[in-house]
Formats: sequence, C-alpha cells, structure tokens
Amino acid sequence: MSRTITAIYRTADVANLVKREIEELGVASHHVEVVGGADSADDIGHLNLPHEEAVTYRDAVRQGHYVVSAEVDEDRTDSVAEIMRNPEQGVDIDAYEEDYRTRDTYNDDLDAYGTGSPAYGGSMGRTGGTEDGDTVELAEERLSVGKRDVDRGTTHVRTYVQEVPVEERIRLRDEHVSVERRATGGERVVTGAEADTLFAERDIAVTEHDEEAVVSKEAVVTEEVVVSKEVEEREEVVTDTVRKTEVDIDKSDVDKT
Repeated sequence: MSRTITAIYRTADVANLVKREIEELGVASHHVEVVGGADSADDIGHLNLPHEEAVTYRDAVRQGHYVVSAEVDEDRTDSVAEIMRNPEQGVDIDAYEEDYRTRDTYNDDLDAYGTGSPAYGGSMGRTGGTEDGDTVELAEERLSVGKRDVDRGTTHVRTYVQEVPVEERIRLRDEHVSVERRATGGERVVTGAEADTLFAERDIAVTEHDEEAVVSKEAVVTEEVVVSKEVEEREEVVTDTVRKTEVDIDKSDVDKT
C-alpha cells in the first residue's frame, strides 16, 4: 500500500534537491511532484491531498513557497520522511498551519475550496450539491513497480607470496694437483750448464681451480587473473493489492396510490 508524504520548502533549489534524493531511493519520478512558482497554486489540486491540507499547501504556494509531494510504498515511508526533514530550508507545516488558521482569510479559503471551485483545483472525494443532485467520485489505486540497486555481496581477489622449495642439477668441475716421484735409474748423465740448472733452487706453483654453483632468480609472468562482471536480466512478477472504490445503487420504488 502506498502513502503520500508532503512537505513545504522556501526555495525551488531545495525542493528539487529533495525530489532528486527521493528518486535516488528508487521512487519513480512521476510519483514525486514539485509545485511552486508563479500561478502554480491551482496545481495543488492535482496532488489529491485531504481537504484542509490542500487549502494550507495552496496558501503556502501563494506565499512563494514550494511543495514536494511523494507517493511511496510503505517500506520506503521512513526513508522518504527522513529526506524531507533534513533540509534547513524546510517549513514547519504544523506551525505554518497554526498561523494560517488565525488569518481572516482561512475560513473563506476553506469554504471556497469545498465548493469545487476550479481556482482551488476542485474538491476531494464527495463534492458539494448541485441543483440536479450530488456527485460521487470513484477512485482506485494504481500499482507502479520501479527498480533499485541492491548490494548482494562483494568478491575479493587478493594476491600473496608463497615460498616453494625447488632444485636444479648442474655438473661442476674440481681440479686437484698430484705430485709423483719416479726413479730414472741414474743412466742419464748431465754436465755443464744443464748440471748447474739441476742444482739450482726452484719453486713450482700450480693453482687448483674448482667450479661452484651461482644462483640467480628472475620473475616471469605465468598466469593472468581477469576480474569482470556479467549482467543477466531476469523477469520477476510483483504481486500486490490495490484499493478501488465501487458503488452500489439501491433504488426504492414508492407505490403511488
């Protein structure tokens, strides 16, 4: 079931800001109206407000204020009401109505509105009588289904570093110096300079070399993780009830004798 929430603001900017914030909640734009400005007081009749409230809001528009009226579902009533209470440019409707009722014009405005005068946007519900009889207006509620975004959860993708033991095989070379003495049998005779050389002191140095493993590392990209969203559309059937005014006609015939 829907409800109508109405508030008064001093400027058009604030009124339009409130309208946008209400629409951001998911309320359809055609369910939120702003009435105000020159020659707009008569438009209050389009808001289908209760009789005395309509008279008060119409006077507020005549005084240069702006009226925001929103038709919302029960589950959004509190959120919309909170938005309408926040702006500093809002008008205290209770105080305004109390002051308005002390004016000399209030009763005249109230009576004029009840006659269904076009200048007041017509009356609500049952209108005043005419020479031919009374008029009963029938009303019905219309179901309007909108959409809003709902947070259904968040997917987190994180990276972390893990150390994994690895091994590689490599062949290495080691050098070893060997010293061997061999007997010649004393058969070779040397003389002169060659003999002098044999008796000179000598130091022979042979260097050993070994190979050892040298470890280095480089980073390479092995995989990619792509994060994306897929959008699917689905059809949902929304079921609710709406009110509708019906009329029963009982006609009693009177016997004429």
